[in-house]
Amino acid sequence: MQPMITVSNLKKTYPGKVPTPALRGISLEVAKGEFVALTGRSGAGKSTLLHQLGLLDTPTEGTLHLNGTDVETLSDAERTEFRLKNLGYVFQEYTTLIIELTALENVYLPHMAAGGATRHYREEAAELLRLVGLGGRLDHYPNELSGGEQQRVAIARALVNNPKILFADEPTANLDSVSAKTVLELFAKLRSEMGQTIVLITHEPEDVRPYVDRTIWLSDGLIEKIETRNARS
Repeated sequence: MQPMITVSNLKKTYPGKVPTPALRGISLEVAKGEFVALTGRSGAGKSTLLHQLGLLDTPTEGTLHLNGTDVETLSDAERTEFRLKNLGYVFQEYTTLIIELTALENVYLPHMAAGGATRHYREEAAELLRLVGLGGRLDHYPNELSGGEQQRVAIARALVNNPKILFADEPTANLDSVSAKTVLELFAKLRSEMGQTIVLITHEPEDVRPYVDRTIWLSDGLIEKIETRNARS
């Protein structure tokens, strides 16, 4: 089966009086339906790598294929279209929800931005909120939801375009332990029941270990080691 993500010798150097190398040559593959965590100390390159994989930034060197597409050959407009149609994002700041919109409206917001919300999109958004356990919160505003519930709304919104890959940047960092566990269990459910490919950044590898297929440890812009669920190495 063709990998969902293939990275070869990916490098990223930030320019300046003294250029700063953030990624020094990353090569890896992520299979379709795999749940992978990226971890390591601050400055190890986790967020930089996620930004390259999620097409939020461009690498200095190397190749990147997503779902069989060589994304480096795409124009800016094609990259934007590919990102909208194939990728979903969840960030630690669930405050990115629009406070004037209900949970339901926040979820179908991407469709609204693309040209209006039809009844079909509302029904799809409602189904996604039921999937994340918020079927009874459709008409609640963000300030009427707990932090964990707001993050689940953000996850539902990230899924509304049926992304091939879901990227999550420390999605539990601002949550209490109970809410964090609920969110991680939700990601695991998406992976096991829907075959969703997920790449997640965490500073707490022990917390995500029971849920992910692999944990990739980064250090100084390189892969230090890779742990699998059944064989830690």
